[in-house]
Amino acid sequence: MILVTIGVVGFVGLTVFGISIMGTKTDAEYFEKQKTITAESNQKRTLYSYGLDTLNWEDYVLKRKVNMILRKTERDSTITFRLFDIKDTLDNYGFTQYVKHDKSIYIVGEKHKIIKQNKYLNTEISNIAFDLYDAVEPPTDWNGSFLFNKEYGVLNIEAWSAGRKIFILPTNYKSDVKSELLDKKINTKENER
Repeated sequence: MILVTIGVVGFVGLTVFGISIMGTKTDAEYFEKQKTITAESNQKRTLYSYGLDTLNWEDYVLKRKVNMILRKTERDSTITFRLFDIKDTLDNYGFTQYVKHDKSIYIVGEKHKIIKQNKYLNTEISNIAFDLYDAVEPPTDWNGSFLFNKEYGVLNIEAWSAGRKIFILPTNYKSDVKSELLDKKINTKENER
């Protein structure tokens, strides 16, 4: 009985001690600091969605063009990119998280890594070259590789399962999307799957 009493008193003592340590201001400040936003910006973008032509299955045609807002949020260890419809901010078109320490990207919980650095540069879009990324462990119906840089975000996506090629460009982009980006096959890898 004495051992049980000592055990209960010890457990209660450790619990109270643990709660008092966890609630210290130092810990609260530490966790608050981790959530601190160091920079946030909104930029206008236009999403161009190309799909296979129903008459000529080798040609892509513009299927959809949507004006959007890209919200870039930078924290100590990550940069988050979110795309929203200009007219309806609840209409979320995507979320990309860039991890600074290993230059990886997470989209829908899947990790992506650089497969080719400085793959594409177009100073009308960004002064920094885009790196080519691909999923670390892609499922069989996964999207293809895509171009990304940490200042701009995602430039393009290949949605293989939907037969789509998507470009996310500055609203003031003047060049012809089809000839400059689509026909040049800017995001192809040397060794296709």
